[in-house]
Amino acid sequence: MTGRLPLRNCHAWPRLHLAPVAVLLALLATAPARAQQVKPHATLDTAEILIGQQAHLELSVTYRVDSGKANIQWPVITDTITAKVPILHDSHVDTILPDKAKDPYLFKQTRTLTITSWDSGFWAIPPFQFVINGDTVGTDPLLLTVHTVAVDTTKAFRDIKDIYNLPFSLMDWLREQWPWIAGGLALVAILTALIIFLRKRKRRPKPMAPEPPKAPLHVRTLLALEALQQKKLWEQDRQKEYHSELTDILRGYIEERYGVRAMEQTSDELLSALRLSSMPTASREQLAQVLRLADMVKFAKWKALPTENEQAMSAAVRLVQETAETRPDAPLA
Repeated sequence: MTGRLPLRNCHAWPRLHLAPVAVLLALLATAPARAQQVKPHATLDTAEILIGQQAHLELSVTYRVDSGKANIQWPVITDTITAKVPILHDSHVDTILPDKAKDPYLFKQTRTLTITSWDSGFWAIPPFQFVINGDTVGTDPLLLTVHTVAVDTTKAFRDIKDIYNLPFSLMDWLREQWPWIAGGLALVAILTALIIFLRKRKRRPKPMAPEPPKAPLHVRTLLALEALQQKKLWEQDRQKEYHSELTDILRGYIEERYGVRAMEQTSDELLSALRLSSMPTASREQLAQVLRLADMVKFAKWKALPTENEQAMSAAVRLVQETAETRPDAPLA
């Protein structure tokens, strides 16, 4: 018996060769999906501009957040791309959802650069190198074509015009100097208000000290009688003046003490009115003696004796002391 297999088993050879392929396919079918491939893009809104015109260069990276975290590091961008292509404005990175309604897991980071060029020619924009999940991925290079302004060679060249000085305009001057003018007017207004305030404050009268409490009536009357006695009028042969002041002091006291119009009445009228007052009878009799003596001196040219003058002063002092206000709430001397 030889070592060959029977012919009936020859058809098993193809199956043996196909078995590893089937296993590999099964493994690939059951293996998890590969991580998403994130590639940045760079696009120009226009590839051709005139000298000094602007173009917008958009850098973008689209990725999904449901297929694993995407760690994206943008390249460092300065104020120029190349020596011939400066950057005028940088919008910086912004994250958007391109189709939020249909695919809320699709995100896109964008950045717009406003560029220009001041030299005509074909200027290459090199790839921008991104670091995505640890791998460096670059954008496709771009070409910016810068054209010169067409010159009409059929016309003669003209020299550069000299500097033209504009005529003076008050409106233009006010438009340029209005901050200083407004500041000056505000300063003047503040100083004026301060001066007016200080003047009003200076003119304002100082608060007067409160008047001292008024002395009681009998105290004031006794002081007036004492002052009259110190004048020594009757000693100087001025009896009429002495008795006039004496009766005026008594009349003023009686008018304020009893509410009788003593200054406007005659002696008889005053004595009659006092009968209805609270003045004691003895005090009315003392008053009557003083008033009659004064009337005789003033109207009858009576020459009173020294004792009569002294008795008139004593009677007036005694009348005031006996009729002084003695209520508990009466003011004190």
